[in-house]
Amino acid sequence: MKDNWERTEAPVALNLLEIEALVGPLFNSKRLTAATRISEGYSNTNYKIQLDGIDKPYVLRLYRGGEEVADKELAISRFVQDTVPVPHILCADMSCTRFERPWAVVEWKEGALLRDVLREGAAEEVIATAASVGSCLAQIHAHSFPVAGFFGKNLDVTHSFRMDSDHFLAFIEDSLFVKQSGYWLGKELAQALWSFSQRYGPQLSGQLEAPVLVHSDFNGLNILIQQSRGCSVSAVLDWEFAFSGSRLVDIANMLRYEENDSTFERHFIRSYVQSGGVLPSNWKLLSKLEDLIALCDMLNHSTAEAPNRVLDLKRLVTKTLHEYAPF
Repeated sequence: MKDNWERTEAPVALNLLEIEALVGPLFNSKRLTAATRISEGYSNTNYKIQLDGIDKPYVLRLYRGGEEVADKELAISRFVQDTVPVPHILCADMSCTRFERPWAVVEWKEGALLRDVLREGAAEEVIATAASVGSCLAQIHAHSFPVAGFFGKNLDVTHSFRMDSDHFLAFIEDSLFVKQSGYWLGKELAQALWSFSQRYGPQLSGQLEAPVLVHSDFNGLNILIQQSRGCSVSAVLDWEFAFSGSRLVDIANMLRYEENDSTFERHFIRSYVQSGGVLPSNWKLLSKLEDLIALCDMLNHSTAEAPNRVLDLKRLVTKTLHEYAPF
């Protein structure tokens, strides 16, 4: 899993007094008693904060991107809060007047990372967790939109697109032979990926389902599991990459590191379908195609300063090709 990847940007370093100056006015100038940076996460910076006289901690979230990222996360939190477990955002400041980037104070959610439950949990815990995650994803995908594309303010789709065969092949070709994916993959693997894409890519044009809310980073680092309550999802975190599109993007992201037909995969997919999620008969191949877009996009934006990231992405591309077209 990508928890050994290098960060593309150093986290924001703040001391206790600086954090207190920022969030204190929201809590009647209560004294900050503790602030610990949460190490998970590869883009935004998060601090777990504790205030004098308040038992429950909060999270100070400092956004890497501009105000549009914070706006989107706030809008999605409000949009899905009745059906999907998400942290409540108490306050969000996009003005960059009190701090150099957008920030928010967010409800603290208890739970272990899905990653850790899958690594350390007993078989029955993995099965219960898979079922809860599958049901949760079906609830996310129950939210549909009239067109596919990227969100603007208030979740209006401002840049529409649909990933059909032509767009898929154009993106893969550009990634392999113009941008950086081909360089990082090497000539042989890049050519194998191009052949694979030409062979299977046309199947993407057969998908006519309505676009749904896609988390787009739905994996073990962004899902909390409350183990004391039957291994249920307590929170889905980090919606900064969300968009309107194919449900298979999230399916692929969740199963990216899973072995084919693993225990987790079987129970995750079964629960997803039983909870209302709809999958085509060839969902596994189509999800792999969708994931190749994500893998190539990340390779396009990789550098020599991130060797762990490049090696992992290359391994994932190789894994997909060996499953369908050994070379």
